[in-house]
Amino acid sequence: MKKKIAIACALAMQLFSAPMLRAQELNCRVNVNYSSLSNTPTPVFQALQSDVTAFLNEHRWTNHTYDVNEKIECNVMITISDFNGVDKFTGTIQINQSRPVYYTSYNSPLFTFKESDNKLVFNYREGEPLEYVENHASNNLVQVLAYYAYIILGYDYDTFSPLGGSEYFRKAFRVALNSQSAGLEGWSAADNKQNSRYNLIDALLDKRFESLRLGEYNYHRLGLDVMPKDPDNARRKMLEALKHIQRSDRAKPNSLIVSLFFTAKSDEIVNVFSASPLPEKNEVLQILKEVDVANNTKYQKILSNN
Repeated sequence: MKKKIAIACALAMQLFSAPMLRAQELNCRVNVNYSSLSNTPTPVFQALQSDVTAFLNEHRWTNHTYDVNEKIECNVMITISDFNGVDKFTGTIQINQSRPVYYTSYNSPLFTFKESDNKLVFNYREGEPLEYVENHASNNLVQVLAYYAYIILGYDYDTFSPLGGSEYFRKAFRVALNSQSAGLEGWSAADNKQNSRYNLIDALLDKRFESLRLGEYNYHRLGLDVMPKDPDNARRKMLEALKHIQRSDRAKPNSLIVSLFFTAKSDEIVNVFSASPLPEKNEVLQILKEVDVANNTKYQKILSNN
């Protein structure tokens, strides 16, 4: 059965005119950047990139059936800062994820996250398979990739049903706990860096941020997806979403996931609410002035279309 309805008329036509294809959940483009290293042979990094791509895109992460057009679009950037020449790598990982908007060709940025510096430490040998076994943590690269696969799924599912990503966030949390128990690097709850794996999943499962996660549903499914047919109602739902996020921010100010929401959405918010009537613009700006101080100058552009 399909996970979602067709996202555009063109895609719907493709579904009727072509054989039905089935696919795994992720369409993830992986880039391994090793440009800071000198005198290092490239084949091992090329193999790493190929193996990570295959692992993320070919592993079955859910028990749902996806059509080809339903795969979740994401990017993974692994930047290597140190390599011992044998099998130990150190660096950082960054995740970018987007979501299609119904009846359009537009992909809305959903989740952008870069870990604190040099928290990605793992062993990898070319030719050794990357295999994920639930509740068994032995390979840190596999654990990190599985963790982010579940985070990506959680974010996506939250936008299609209220708190729909909870199952996958809980799976990511179990990956984190198993990795901690196994003594793998980069999973400590004592890490005082805000952009850490533990802080991310701890916030996503914090009851104080359920309002924000409900806001993700309002913003995307009741807002952006409705925009092509009923822009006024869509903006009202997106304004409600911002009020949800405001409630979470008041419950725990200066949080990681509120910041992550606006990292992904600030430009989009400007574009959407620039078309609002003046009273709606003022209401939106009042909320944004409180919850996203860093982008206040950018949000003034909302008034430019008066």
